[in-house]
Amino acid sequence: MMKCERQSDYDEFVKKANFRTALIKEKGRISFEVHNMVQQGKEFNFIEDNISSDILAKKELEYLIIEKYYQFSSYKENNTIDKRTIYKSLLGILISTFIGILVLRDLVLIVNEALFLLLIPLYIVNYWVIRMITGKTRDNLVVFLAVFISVILSTVLPFILFY
Repeated sequence: MMKCERQSDYDEFVKKANFRTALIKEKGRISFEVHNMVQQGKEFNFIEDNISSDILAKKELEYLIIEKYYQFSSYKENNTIDKRTIYKSLLGILISTFIGILVLRDLVLIVNEALFLLLIPLYIVNYWVIRMITGKTRDNLVVFLAVFISVILSTVLPFILFY
């Protein structure tokens, strides 16, 4: 009797584990398909109509497609480099350099010495200024370079202009 119960518990455990494994594989397959279609520039309705699942419920499939579509299309949009991103980054360099000079000056006055560690808050301030102007994160190469250039300019320009 005990052996029979243990066997049924074991079988139930194996059945649940196999289902979870199949579920994870199915979600991975769907994510992969959504990613490929987003990279090809397909619209959401096309993606939703062309992906199906035998394992996931209709609502769960819909939710997963919406989530992955938003994730992958946001990533794709953030990483695109176009003229608008370049122009906004150049504007961001100018504005964040000016703000960075003021921030660095204030930090040096507060600390009473110029420390290398002061570049960390300078980087953060310049990054947020450029991010607000471009609407893109540092994952975008142009934004990353703009922040890097603005930090260098914010650090070097005061010495060139005032000394």
